[in-house]
Amino acid sequence: MSPLIRSLLFVPANRPERYAKALAAGADLVCIDLEDAVPAAEKPDARIALQDFLAENQAKVCVRINPMSTPDAEADLAALKANPPAVVMLAKCEGPQELAKAHQWLQSESTQWLPLVETIEGLKLSPTLSQAGLPIAALMFGGADFSVELGCEFAYEPLLFARSELVMAAAAQGLSVIDVPYIQVSDEAGLIDETHKVKALGFTGKSAIHPKQIVPIHNAYQPTPAQIEQAQAVIAAAEQSQGGAVMLNGRMLDKPVIAQSERILALAAAAANAN
Repeated sequence: MSPLIRSLLFVPANRPERYAKALAAGADLVCIDLEDAVPAAEKPDARIALQDFLAENQAKVCVRINPMSTPDAEADLAALKANPPAVVMLAKCEGPQELAKAHQWLQSESTQWLPLVETIEGLKLSPTLSQAGLPIAALMFGGADFSVELGCEFAYEPLLFARSELVMAAAAQGLSVIDVPYIQVSDEAGLIDETHKVKALGFTGKSAIHPKQIVPIHNAYQPTPAQIEQAQAVIAAAEQSQGGAVMLNGRMLDKPVIAQSERILALAAAAANAN
């Protein structure tokens, strides 16, 4: 699985007929949801369906498990032990201790973790998540639950501070960060607008709840030809310098510029590989 996650597509675990369709939708990562999308009475059957699917499909598959504070979490992880997915998303993650406990229960060295930050306590502890010493695929912002806890509208502006805090926490740990889905599925213009906003803020990807949201998200993250050309020139100059000072057109290039250029080329490569 590529470490670059521009898009993450959710699919309910109690709808196994949708699993393969979700994988074919073109998202960088598909998240099969055992938490909010599945009624309590249907969770046992959903785990069985998921086990059958994971026996043959693990790459590019993420599974969202229930919060570690609930009895469902251990049952979820027990169901994943035989065929662990590439990524496990931990709902309402509140600190590295929860990641460590989940890892202890799953006992998979090949699985990456994706902490879903959707509470005030989780946001406070988000800068410490790398202390668990586990491979983290990305952090993710859970805006819906966060807005409920704050008592604010589930919209871009009221959640701007929380989003900014999580971006900084992710950047400080060298991690990618994925934004909450845009829930108005029929409003493509709104999706595009919000994706551009969170991209400008520092989010490296956005999640989706419908396959038709994937292409607009990828398009929003696609660098322009001019950006790609400039990034190629920066990287070429860096390689030619062989570790010395990097100059391009008389301008000194520092490490952040080089790192940003590498990211632009990674996004361009991801788009090319998808076509």
